[in-house]
Amino acid sequence: MIEPVALSDFFLSFFSAAMIILTATVYAGLFAWAKISARRSVYWGAWLAYIILLVCVGIFSIVNNFSGYWLLLSLTMALGYAFMPRLIWHLCVATHTLEPKHSHHSGGHHD
Repeated sequence: MIEPVALSDFFLSFFSAAMIILTATVYAGLFAWAKISARRSVYWGAWLAYIILLVCVGIFSIVNNFSGYWLLLSLTMALGYAFMPRLIWHLCVATHTLEPKHSHHSGGHHD
Protein backbone atom coordinates (compact mmCIF):
# COMPACT_ATOMS: atom_id res chain seq x y z
CA MET A 1 0.00 0.00 0.00
CA ILE A 2 1.35 3.44 -0.93
CA GLU A 3 1.45 6.12 1.75
CA PRO A 4 0.09 9.40 0.39
CA VAL A 5 2.11 11.42 2.91
CA ALA A 6 5.41 10.37 4.40
CA LEU A 7 5.26 10.24 8.18
CA SER A 8 8.02 12.85 8.36
CA ASP A 9 5.86 15.23 6.27
CA PHE A 10 2.68 14.73 8.29
CA PHE A 11 3.20 17.86 10.40
CA LEU A 12 3.87 19.99 7.32
CA SER A 13 0.72 18.63 5.67
CA PHE A 14 -1.37 19.31 8.78
CA PHE A 15 0.12 22.78 9.28
CA SER A 16 -0.34 23.84 5.64
CA ALA A 17 -3.96 22.62 5.67
CA ALA A 18 -4.63 24.66 8.82
CA MET A 19 -2.96 27.69 7.25
CA ILE A 20 -5.18 27.35 4.16
CA ILE A 21 -8.24 27.65 6.38
CA LEU A 22 -6.78 30.51 8.42
CA THR A 23 -5.55 32.56 5.47
CA ALA A 24 -8.82 32.05 3.59
CA THR A 25 -10.69 33.42 6.60
CA VAL A 26 -8.33 36.38 6.91
CA TYR A 27 -8.62 37.06 3.17
CA ALA A 28 -12.43 37.04 3.26
CA GLY A 29 -12.54 39.18 6.39
CA LEU A 30 -10.11 41.76 5.07
CA PHE A 31 -11.91 41.84 1.73
CA ALA A 32 -15.22 42.61 3.47
CA TRP A 33 -13.56 45.19 5.72
CA ALA A 34 -11.98 46.85 2.69
CA LYS A 35 -15.37 47.07 1.00
CA ILE A 36 -16.99 48.56 4.11
CA SER A 37 -14.23 51.01 4.98
CA ALA A 38 -13.07 51.77 1.40
CA ARG A 39 -9.45 51.80 2.58
CA ARG A 40 -6.86 50.85 -0.04
CA SER A 41 -4.42 49.48 2.53
CA VAL A 42 -6.93 46.86 3.65
CA TYR A 43 -7.25 45.65 0.04
CA TRP A 44 -3.46 45.16 0.00
CA GLY A 45 -3.74 43.14 3.20
CA ALA A 46 -6.46 40.99 1.67
CA TRP A 47 -4.33 40.29 -1.40
CA LEU A 48 -1.32 39.50 0.78
CA ALA A 49 -3.44 36.96 2.68
CA TYR A 50 -4.52 35.45 -0.64
CA ILE A 51 -0.91 35.15 -1.82
CA ILE A 52 -0.02 33.37 1.43
CA LEU A 53 -3.02 31.11 0.85
CA LEU A 54 -1.69 30.21 -2.61
CA VAL A 55 1.70 29.36 -1.13
CA CYS A 56 0.02 27.12 1.45
CA VAL A 57 -2.04 25.38 -1.25
CA GLY A 58 1.18 24.80 -3.20
CA ILE A 59 2.97 23.35 -0.18
CA PHE A 60 -0.05 21.20 0.68
CA SER A 61 -0.23 19.86 -2.89
CA ILE A 62 3.49 19.07 -3.04
CA VAL A 63 3.66 17.42 0.40
CA ASN A 64 0.61 15.28 -0.34
CA ASN A 65 1.98 14.27 -3.77
CA PHE A 66 -1.08 15.55 -5.62
CA SER A 67 -1.31 14.88 -9.33
CA GLY A 68 -4.07 14.53 -11.89
CA TYR A 69 -7.53 15.15 -10.51
CA TRP A 70 -6.27 16.03 -7.02
CA LEU A 71 -4.01 18.74 -8.39
CA LEU A 72 -6.88 20.08 -10.49
CA LEU A 73 -9.05 20.09 -7.36
CA SER A 74 -6.39 22.10 -5.49
CA LEU A 75 -6.20 24.65 -8.29
CA THR A 76 -9.99 24.89 -8.42
CA MET A 77 -10.07 25.44 -4.65
CA ALA A 78 -7.50 28.24 -4.91
CA LEU A 79 -9.48 29.93 -7.69
CA GLY A 80 -12.68 29.52 -5.72
CA TYR A 81 -11.13 31.26 -2.74
CA ALA A 82 -10.26 34.18 -5.02
CA PHE A 83 -13.82 34.70 -6.28
CA MET A 84 -16.05 33.63 -3.39
CA PRO A 85 -15.62 36.73 -1.19
CA ARG A 86 -16.55 38.90 -4.16
CA LEU A 87 -19.63 36.84 -4.98
CA ILE A 88 -20.70 36.73 -1.34
CA TRP A 89 -20.25 40.50 -1.09
CA HIS A 90 -22.46 41.07 -4.14
CA LEU A 91 -25.06 38.68 -2.74
CA CYS A 92 -25.10 40.51 0.60
CA VAL A 93 -25.44 43.90 -1.08
CA ALA A 94 -28.26 42.64 -3.31
CA THR A 95 -30.21 41.07 -0.46
CA HIS A 96 -29.74 43.89 2.04
CA THR A 97 -30.75 46.89 -0.01
CA LEU A 98 -33.11 49.28 1.73
CA GLU A 99 -36.76 48.66 1.01
CA PRO A 100 -38.91 51.61 -0.05
CA LYS A 101 -40.67 53.40 2.79
CA HIS A 102 -44.13 53.12 1.26
CA SER A 103 -46.21 50.05 1.93
CA HIS A 104 -47.70 47.79 -0.68
CA HIS A 105 -50.80 47.46 1.51
CA SER A 106 -53.64 49.91 1.10
CA GLY A 107 -54.81 51.90 4.10
CA GLY A 108 -51.32 52.69 5.44
CA HIS A 109 -51.26 49.99 8.14
CA HIS A 110 -49.11 46.87 8.38
CA ASP A 111 -50.11 43.38 9.37
